Amino acid sequence: MTKNDVLLKEEPMVNEFVGEDIGYEKGSQMVRDYYDQFGDKRPHFVGRHIIEKVLSQPDCVGINLYKALNDKGEQTYVMVGVNQNGECIFEYPVVNDNGALSKAIGIVANKFLPPDPKPKPKPKTEIGWDWDL
Repeated sequence: MTKNDVLLKEEPMVNEFVGEDIGYEKGSQMVRDYYDQFGDKRPHFVGRHIIEKVLSQPDCVGINLYKALNDKGEQTYVMVGVNQNGECIFEYPVVNDNGALSKAIGIVANKFLPPDPKPKPKPKTEIGWDWDL
């Protein structure tokens, strides 16, 4: 039997169970490693409302986050819902007011709070490590 006889079809690993709680220690180490390498210590903030709107689209099992630049040339992210086939949800079927099948435009989200250029001093977490490094 050769490699060509046994072709493995790569299935997308996209499903609603991707992701896990990695814990405070691992998370803080990953953040510190990134900041040590790239120097940017500022997070972006995304509100719960837009996350819930994206996830509530039909067949949405998760979110793709794309690195992007806004109109001012600042780093940000674009957030798009993803279905179980790993496809971005740019439109989806709906029944309109007349009972006819129609299409709705999928949510492509941005307008997150950019990093604060002059972050204010923040208290350390209960555990004692400052996420602002």
